[in-house]
Amino acid sequence: MGDNMPEDDRRNALLVRDAMERTVAELPPAHDLVPPAVTQGRRRRARARLTIAAGAACVAGAVVFGAVTLPAEGDGGRTVRPAASSTPKPSESLDQVEEPEPYRTPVHVEPTNEEEQTMADLSPAERERQQKFQQQAAVLLDDLLPDKVGLIRPVDLEVRRYQGENADGKVFPVIFSVRPSGSDSGPKSCPSEPGALKGGSCEEATLPGGIKATSYRLFVDSAETTGTLVSFSYGNSEVSLTVSPDEAVTVSAPVTSKEMLAAVGDTRFLDLVRYADENPMQERQTSIVGG
Repeated sequence: MGDNMPEDDRRNALLVRDAMERTVAELPPAHDLVPPAVTQGRRRRARARLTIAAGAACVAGAVVFGAVTLPAEGDGGRTVRPAASSTPKPSESLDQVEEPEPYRTPVHVEPTNEEEQTMADLSPAERERQQKFQQQAAVLLDDLLPDKVGLIRPVDLEVRRYQGENADGKVFPVIFSVRPSGSDSGPKSCPSEPGALKGGSCEEATLPGGIKATSYRLFVDSAETTGTLVSFSYGNSEVSLTVSPDEAVTVSAPVTSKEMLAAVGDTRFLDLVRYADENPMQERQTSIVGG
């Protein structure tokens, strides 16, 4: 960080760096899972190296690029998205909502160590609730995101994880996170420091209800691939939607910041966010400035 960086930007930079380090620390180590039906192996990566300066400002504690690239298992051959999909509106209890059609077979991933907490460790009732939420989210994200992202399927390791796979076999990790806010939810605006995004871009928008959202298009792993993140606060939660590159074949996430902002501004998406805010499924985030 430059010596001439304003104090507010310096504080934001430290906050973001802490958020990035804690986020990638949650991800499991690299692990190859290659089912017999898949001809091209998909590496499961523990962290993506963000090629942006520490001064890049994004929401602290939000899920930053680094979602693992996961293999398709089970019904892995279904990579073309359905012609139409329906998404039931969330109710006070997702147990009362029928599964959306078509059903999205989850991508199965085994935990990499005994300490890793997975959805399989949840109580049967809570696991069923989270799985129903994932089904709703997968169908809706499939409808809202560009066709190039491909068929969206839930990942059974964690409620926030999904993946898109298109007809060409490219796989794009997707994270949809609604996490209870910590004591410091971090910066909400694009950085004022020139060059802070190192060639990336940042856009701001106002969603229905006056919600301020910020979207970033940032380089991930190399100067050749970019991912897209949008984040905002809702109720008592910090919300983020991230589409990462297919790093196995060096292809950027096929979604722009404008498209991401349009997706999260859809009232159906905000309905899902409302339910997750009122009925949390993730642990409360913590944030330590400069920690």
